[in-house]
Order: sequence, then C-alpha cells, then structure tokens
Amino acid sequence: MKDSRSAHNISSPRAIFLLNCAAMVQHGVVLLIVGPIVPNLMATFGVGEATTGMLLGVGSLGFLWGPLIAGAIIDRASVRRALLIGFLIEIVFLLLFGLSGAFAVAVLANLFLHLGASFVEISGSYLPTIIPGLGRAHSRMNLIHAFFSVGAFIGPFLIGLYVEASGRWRPLFFFAIVPTALLALWTIRLRVPRPGGGASAFNNPEGAGGMKENLIAVLHSRGAVWGALCLLCYVGAEVGISSWIVYYLQKVLEFDTVKSAAGLSVLWVFIMAGRYFNSILGRHMSAKALVTISGFGGFAGVIVFLLVDGAALAYILLAWIGLCLSGVFPNVMGELNNRDPGRAGLVTAVMTMGAALGGGIFQWLVGLVADFAGIRAAFVIPAVLQILMVVSFLYALKPERQSPVRR
Repeated sequence: MKDSRSAHNISSPRAIFLLNCAAMVQHGVVLLIVGPIVPNLMATFGVGEATTGMLLGVGSLGFLWGPLIAGAIIDRASVRRALLIGFLIEIVFLLLFGLSGAFAVAVLANLFLHLGASFVEISGSYLPTIIPGLGRAHSRMNLIHAFFSVGAFIGPFLIGLYVEASGRWRPLFFFAIVPTALLALWTIRLRVPRPGGGASAFNNPEGAGGMKENLIAVLHSRGAVWGALCLLCYVGAEVGISSWIVYYLQKVLEFDTVKSAAGLSVLWVFIMAGRYFNSILGRHMSAKALVTISGFGGFAGVIVFLLVDGAALAYILLAWIGLCLSGVFPNVMGELNNRDPGRAGLVTAVMTMGAALGGGIFQWLVGLVADFAGIRAAFVIPAVLQILMVVSFLYALKPERQSPVRR
C-alpha cells in the first residue's frame, strides 16, 4: 500500500523528461560559459595564457571529484536532491564569479561552479534510466544528451554576440542565474522515483551497506570500471579533436580565423544532430553495435582527415567525425549505468570521473605531442583512442565476475 501511494505521488514520465531536457540545455550553457570569455578575463585580471589555463584546469578538478558526492546522494536519498543541490551551488558561484574582483576569487568560483555542474551532469545522466515508457535506456540517453549539445552550441554563440556588442562579461553570470533558479524551483515541485522503486538504495539488496561498501562494490564491477576507461578514451578523443581543430586547420590547411572556426562549428552541429539520430537508431540497434560502428567509423574519419587539403573535404570529414562521436557517451552510459539499480548513482559517478580524467589528460597530451612532433602527428592520438574505446566497451559488456564485497 505504501509503495502504491509513493508511485501515485511520482510525477509523470513526460514531466520528468521535460525537466531532464531543460536541465541538460542549461548544463551545456553553464559548463561552457567561461571558455568564450577567456580573452576578456585575461584583460580584466591582467594574467597570461598559463595563469588562465590554471583557472580552466581548476574547473576540471571540481568536475573530477564532484560526481562521487552526487552519486552517493542519488543512491542514499534521491536524484531530485542531487539535482537541486547542483543548481543551488551553481547559483551561488555564478554570482561569486560575476562579482569577483580578484583573480583568485574567480579561480575559486570556477572550481565550485564545475562542482555544481557535475551534480547536474550526474543527475541528467541518471534520470533517463528511471523514466519508463520512452524506449531503450541508451536511446533515451542519446535524446537527453542531444539537448546538452543544443546548450553547448547556442551558449557560446550567444555569449560571443553579447560580449561583442557590449564589451562586458560579468552580466553573463547574472543572466545565467535566472534559468538556473527557475530550474531549481521546478525541481523542488517535481517528484521522481527513488532508487529501488521508492525506497532508499540502502534499504534494498543491491544497495545494502554504507558508502564505503557500495563504492568498493562499484570498483569491483567490470561494467563500471571498464565503462569509465571507455569514456576516458572517448572524451580524450573528443577534446583532442575539438580543442585543437581550429589550430590544426590554421596550421596545416592554412585556413583563416573564420574558416577554421567554422570547422569547429561543423563538428559540434553534427554531434548535436548525431545524438538525435542515435536516439532513433537506439530503438532498433543495441548500444554495442552503435558504439562499435561509431568507434571504427571515427577512427577512419580522423585518418582520412589527416590526408586531405581542401576546405570542402575537411568540412565533410569533420561532419562525419562529429556523427561518429555523437552517440558514444550516451550509448555507453545508458547501457552500463542501470545494471546495478541500487548503486546506479555511484556507477554513473565513476564513469563520469573517467570521462573527466580523459578530458584533462588528452587535452594536454595532444598539445604536448604537437609541440614535439607536429599537430598532424598529434591527431593520431584521437584516432587510436576511438579503437581503444570500442575495446574497453566490449570488455565492459562481458558478464560480471562474482566476487564478495569486502566488509
């Protein structure tokens, strides 16, 4: 009787889905809000490239350890609480960043802004696994992450327009508070399922035990650990390409600023479109098939891209690479993070931490190799990573080893 009353109080799948979509659009905007204003920050605070790079790197640190906290909150309490905490942290540190009068304050604000963003990321990647009646989990995950791509595409574009027109960057952080606060209010009113169908994860067999026992169990899980390695390779490939493609086009193909920036836009537009198409294909194809095709297709696309000289062929191949990259993260996450329902928050967190680590390592490594061997040679790294990504995912899909949890 208690379970039926709990189910009755849960919001409709459509309402949960709409919140999920809106949260991911907002996440795409907030996560990239600093990138387009890097030159303005350097001018305001009088710092150079290396010091500004520290600010960006500190943000990645916040995104590295935040998912573990968010995952524990999801498993112990609810995804609604984790999402709400994420929005509240973002509101506080968006305000602090906008008011920052010293560079050190901006660094601190960026650290905690990314911490809050990691809560939204984990919650947004967890919600599709508990929304019933909308197709396979990896199909739903692709559709949800397509909305992240919308925010990631339109956010920097609108930020660039505003900064170009006004010459100011601080108001952007105040503007971003408004939709974040509205989403926080929406989250308060929404009722979403708890782990285990309404009970806390720590009251059902899959999630029995404390935080330490559950984390050990997740780290003994083949799916979570190899899924994290798979996403490390995927994000390494994605940032290795997207962070350095403008430089590559200018250095190797001698594109001007506008043509090289257009190449980056082509890549992200097709990542956005590809996630929508993956949501359709996911209704009929397994995540295993989609990730395998994407990995080998992306590997071939990058290798051929390194051999072309013309703008038209370069854009076509960037579009193809974007399509191949598009569905990997949501397909992997949708397939693996719901295999242990009682610990799904921690599983999602571990895999997201792998993704964050990949972004930090390979964004730097591609630049390091480019410095010693040239940017064309450095682009072999993202190509190889896509093969390693497929191998890791196939291994993650193997049946779990049965090993006792240490107490």
